[in-house]
Amino acid sequence: MKVWLERTLVGCKPADAESAAVLARLPLGTTFEADVVTRKSRSGAWHRRYWLLMARIAENVDSIEIEPGVVLPVRNAEDVHVAVKYATGLFDQYAIEGGIVRLLKSTAFDKMDFEQWAAYYPKVLDAVHRVILPGVNIAEIEQEIARLAS
Repeated sequence: MKVWLERTLVGCKPADAESAAVLARLPLGTTFEADVVTRKSRSGAWHRRYWLLMARIAENVDSIEIEPGVVLPVRNAEDVHVAVKYATGLFDQYAIEGGIVRLLKSTAFDKMDFEQWAAYYPKVLDAVHRVILPGVNIAEIEQEIARLAS
């Protein structure tokens, strides 16, 4: 959305150094056009729940088979996070001579907005139930992970 702003003594505070440099070049009273991009922020609670799920899985699983013959060792929540990205297809895939390369995409707040996360999270839950839970043999742990994942 395009908007018009005016630089005043009390308005148009820059958010970073680059913006401050641009704003400093504008004399007071200058009217200028700005392109305002808004986005709906992701939920911090959703983010914490996701990482709690990753941590619980890491505490109870030694490895995750993301596809037949491809097993990732699990040492921490970050390893589970990587395995979940593979299991959900959150990667770009390229054919190269001798094989295929998969480059994982980011789930960072600045890379994945609310709508993208809302579409991704059900895939995470499906991957947990489909890929990770079949490898868990202790009923109580399976129930706890399933509870967190639902």
